[in-house]
Amino acid sequence: MSNTASRLRRSIALLTLTVAAVGLAGCNTSGSPATGGAPNANRAAAAQGISSDVNLEQCGKTTRTIKHDLGTTTVTGDPKRVVALEFSFVDALVAVGMAPVGVADDDKPERIIPGLKEKVGNYKSVGLRATPNIQVLTALKPDLILADSGRHKAIYAQLSKIAPTVAYASLNGNYQQVLDSEMSTAIALNKCDQMKTRLAEHDKILTDLKAKAKSGETRKALFAVSSDKEFTGFPPKAYTPGVLALLGIKSPLADDSGDATVSLTLETVVSTKPDIMFIAGQNGDTLADTWEKSPLWKQIPAVKDNATYKVDQNVWSRSRGLVASEMIAQEAVKNLYGS
Repeated sequence: MSNTASRLRRSIALLTLTVAAVGLAGCNTSGSPATGGAPNANRAAAAQGISSDVNLEQCGKTTRTIKHDLGTTTVTGDPKRVVALEFSFVDALVAVGMAPVGVADDDKPERIIPGLKEKVGNYKSVGLRATPNIQVLTALKPDLILADSGRHKAIYAQLSKIAPTVAYASLNGNYQQVLDSEMSTAIALNKCDQMKTRLAEHDKILTDLKAKAKSGETRKALFAVSSDKEFTGFPPKAYTPGVLALLGIKSPLADDSGDATVSLTLETVVSTKPDIMFIAGQNGDTLADTWEKSPLWKQIPAVKDNATYKVDQNVWSRSRGLVASEMIAQEAVKNLYGS
């Protein structure tokens, strides 16, 4: 996963630039990326914070060959009826002024976070993100499907028979991967300029928030999700720690694993010695609530210093989009620095 970590570091560096540096200006698959020059220099200009391997040269073409994690997909014209099988793709649609006709929302519409929900409007639920309802999805007659390259790999061929399908890492994607997938989605939608504008806005929001954070911050923050049976930590290469890293707040977990999450025991949390903890959890008692009664819990620096914060799992873990990252950064800055 060293390449992933490298991308994240590159994104952090890029997102410290000011907005003034920004250059605004069907399903058929093939085995190789598209070749040829960009329609014009402005369309091919790099988007803010986006990796160089995102095929921006496809921007503005009537027929676009979209590179994604599971291959390449040809999209013609401007898709209108789009189904999003992860919440980050809902964010990508909203970012370019569109709304999905269908969403895999786990049959829980409340999981679509504020900032997106009011712009999404009415849509048809296609069921669980892990196992979307193919019959309902087909009935929507989509002209583009946005899928998760991990969760939906096994049904990718089936999805591609319904409509052109592009797949990116969302569930286990890091911040850079999600940023790249938003731009790639915009290419598929033929909305490159709109996404570049949104990425410039995103950069300014995070740059302004970073300015409010403590310079030379040395404290390390653990982000975890607590359920009734598990306490799951997110290492540096995961999405949310990547957002916190943009503010200069590092993770105390090791960065030597390819896993997007790691199961933690109370003893492991104590030995990790986080200075700050952001804990997302389900309603009702969780494992963290049980641990709070243990003397070991009180040995954790974050607990000693009253720097433990309960956060919304939909925002901090499930959404993984531009709006979610801005909300995470805003909440972190407010909690830690009072701004």
